[in-house]
Amino acid sequence: MADKKPSAVRAPLDRPRIAATAMEMIDEVGVEKLTMRAVAARLDVSAMALYHHVEDKDELLRLVGDDVLGHVELPDPDSGDWRELFVSTSMAAVDALLEVRGLSPVLLTSKMLPNARRLVKFCIHQFERGGLSRAAAQEVYAGVQTLVLGRLLIEESSNFHVSATPHPDDEIRDYIATLRSRAAFYGALTALADRVPS
Repeated sequence: MADKKPSAVRAPLDRPRIAATAMEMIDEVGVEKLTMRAVAARLDVSAMALYHHVEDKDELLRLVGDDVLGHVELPDPDSGDWRELFVSTSMAAVDALLEVRGLSPVLLTSKMLPNARRLVKFCIHQFERGGLSRAAAQEVYAGVQTLVLGRLLIEESSNFHVSATPHPDDEIRDYIATLRSRAAFYGALTALADRVPS
């Protein structure tokens, strides 16, 4: 009697593996075409098994978003110039989220992700290092949060895309281009940090 071939060992289904697989598929087909059934098929599990770990597509995208933010490396919070640490970390987080087109709208309408909380605490600490009280640092960072959310919304909204054809807003074409530029966001963060007294 012939020996049976050993069956392939399947990696355990967990949230990190689900997030990594979903991210791969988003790179291939985009957020809109991503489905729970397709992710389950790629993972070689039933849709029911996937739903045991992730409630729906929105939660799946939040999981991906949290994974993306989790890859933003935080330096020693008490090393270097606090302004540079605040600006570089904020830019890295926004750049990471914008790498995944279509992800931001879901994140903007959901509760704060665990790794987003990690970034918020890091940045608030930088303002405290700059001499602000905890309450004042939180108030200033609330303004930063508004800038960040606005940046994500502007990048994802078709209302802020510059059309190649003439339209009623041609007179502010340059402004829209500036509004969507990374340099403008960087300048806003830097200006805000510079207003904190040394």
